[in-house]
Amino acid sequence: MIIRVAVVTVFLGSFLFFGIRYKEGPLLIPTFYFLIATTYFFTLIYAILFKIVNLKTSAYIQIFGDIILVTTLVSVTEGIESPFIFLYLFSIISASVILYRPGALASASGASICYGVIADLQFYNSLPFIPETTLPLKTFFYVLTLHLVAFFSVAYLSSSAVETLRRMKEELKEKADDLVELQTFNANVAQCMSTGLLTTDELGRITSFNHASEEITGYKWEEVRGRIYLDILPVKKLEDILNNRESILPIYRFESEVSRKDGSIITLGLNVSHLKDDSGLSKGIIGIFQDLTKIKEMELEVKKRERMAMIGELAAGMAHEIRNPLASLSGSMQILKQELNLKEDHERLMQIALREMDRLNTTITEFLIYAKPAPLQKKPMNINDLLLDAINLLKNSDLFRNSNVSIQTEFKENNLISHVDPHQISQVFWNLSLNALQSMSNGGVFTISSRKSMMRKFDMITPAKEWLEIIFRDTGDGISEE
Repeated sequence: MIIRVAVVTVFLGSFLFFGIRYKEGPLLIPTFYFLIATTYFFTLIYAILFKIVNLKTSAYIQIFGDIILVTTLVSVTEGIESPFIFLYLFSIISASVILYRPGALASASGASICYGVIADLQFYNSLPFIPETTLPLKTFFYVLTLHLVAFFSVAYLSSSAVETLRRMKEELKEKADDLVELQTFNANVAQCMSTGLLTTDELGRITSFNHASEEITGYKWEEVRGRIYLDILPVKKLEDILNNRESILPIYRFESEVSRKDGSIITLGLNVSHLKDDSGLSKGIIGIFQDLTKIKEMELEVKKRERMAMIGELAAGMAHEIRNPLASLSGSMQILKQELNLKEDHERLMQIALREMDRLNTTITEFLIYAKPAPLQKKPMNINDLLLDAINLLKNSDLFRNSNVSIQTEFKENNLISHVDPHQISQVFWNLSLNALQSMSNGGVFTISSRKSMMRKFDMITPAKEWLEIIFRDTGDGISEE
């Protein structure tokens, strides 16, 4: 609107100035006053219409209103010979820009009709303020036809150009949207990767650094953007790769120890390759790396366990080799004890030797059970019966007789049937009972309870199942904090 007012003021004002200066035409000055005022009034009307009607309707009203104003101006400035006929073209071009080809052709038609009416009135000298033409008839129709052809030519060409620009704009917008979507997708993929991703330019300055890279190195993207990658990953081989741009190897794989931001040392597994343009020239590097520290620790632990397993097998073999002659030696001594008439001192020494052999055999047996546990032999057993057997063994032990401990049982049900290996579960009960008894050096109460209970797994989703709950509770000192 402001541009419109400025253009109209410059054109009409300049001609008004020259009309006053050179006093051309008796009706020229009042008419120009009227046109300027009318243009300003129409501009105000257009501004109001633009707010209360849609853009298309407002554009049609404005363009045909301008055609009428231009027609009035042409009428009072020599009609078909007016120097302002070109203003029709502005309305036609404006229509092609706003309303595209239909609007351009409509405005060209409107301009042609108005211009034709002026020519007809001027030819027949029907209006007094339109001066009679001085053009010959042939020239008159030539000028009229030339302007009409110009109107439609400009309408067609300008609308074609606008349509082309509009299609290009739409295609450009689609490509821009696709590019934004692709960039967003790539960014999301990079950020969601569980491995670190780093790219640099040809000078080694970091251009991308995903979330996993931040977690691994301890640096934030804001801290590393534009910095030399060797400041973040001080690996000599990376520098060699960046400098060796003619290398034919597409990907370099290696491991290296680096220092995190907090100073801790981690082991990284890196895959590095060159970033190349369409001509094959290196424009930087792309590195994908993963923290292998935990994996390395697990590998060391596995190797340690393998060594321990080998030692265990070796020890188990040695235990077998010791146990066999020990059994022969124990049997021989048993026979000698029965057949020989030993003195009292010698018989006591024989008993000590046999007792120590039995203790050594028990130790070897327990070691073999730990080193090579027997496969489970499960069968339905009453857990309470197994607990009572463990209690009877405990009461007959020297440790219990020399203690001031009382044993209590709290069995909620008489029969608690479960599929267990009776030998191994009895050993568990015996070990727990011994631990409880040994923790009460000054006496106390040892309580064993059993019951059924409904329990869930930790996921809180699996339906609750029936479990057997066995509790060994003592009043001892417990485990020290040390």
